[in-house]
Order: sequence, then structure tokens, then C-alpha cells
Amino acid sequence: MSEPVTIEVMGEQFTIKCSPEKKANLIKAAALVHETMKKIDEQGTAFGLNRIAVMAALNIANDAITGSADMATKIRTEYDVELDLQEMQKKLETIHNQVENSLTSNQDLKLQ
Repeated sequence: MSEPVTIEVMGEQFTIKCSPEKKANLIKAAALVHETMKKIDEQGTAFGLNRIAVMAALNIANDAITGSADMATKIRTEYDVELDLQEMQKKLETIHNQVENSLTSNQDLKLQ
């Protein structure tokens, strides 16, 4: 079920419907867009909100395409972190099982 979420970018408020599980990412995306637009505005290289918005979109897209490390840390989502934690949990369970099997079978433990 979608719910309205109000975000602010460059002094303007926008109400966007999104699912509750995507709300945090929407807010994070809005903050990234706002921050990028603000930097462009402060540089004085683009005039007018539409032009600043397009420049910000191009900068964000370029960083995403080129794999900018700064951008990666900004766009990394809670979902990504959850997937990482699940993967680590699986690896720990595998190691735990190997240790348990080694202890119960009196065989040497060979971890890779």
C-alpha cells in the first residue's frame, strides 16, 4: 500500500506516494538530489531551477555510471546492508557447521 511522503528539494516541497518499505530510500534520494542541486547552485555555473535540476541529474547519473566511490556510499541502501548481513550470516553458519562436524567426527578442520 502506498502512502504519501513529503520531501523538500531546493526549498520546494513535493508529496510523492511510495510504499512504506521504500520511504527511507526516497528520503535519502531527495537529500542526495537536494545536496547536488545546492552545490551546482552555489558554483553559479547554471541559472534557473530547471537547468540546475538537469545538471544535478546528469552529475548523479554520471557518478552512478562511472562507479564513483562517493556516490556508492551515498546511494547504498538499507536493503543492500541487509543483504550483506544475510550473506555474512550464511557464511558464519557454514563455518559453525564445519566446526561442529569436525568436533563430532574427530576429523581435522579444513576451512577455506
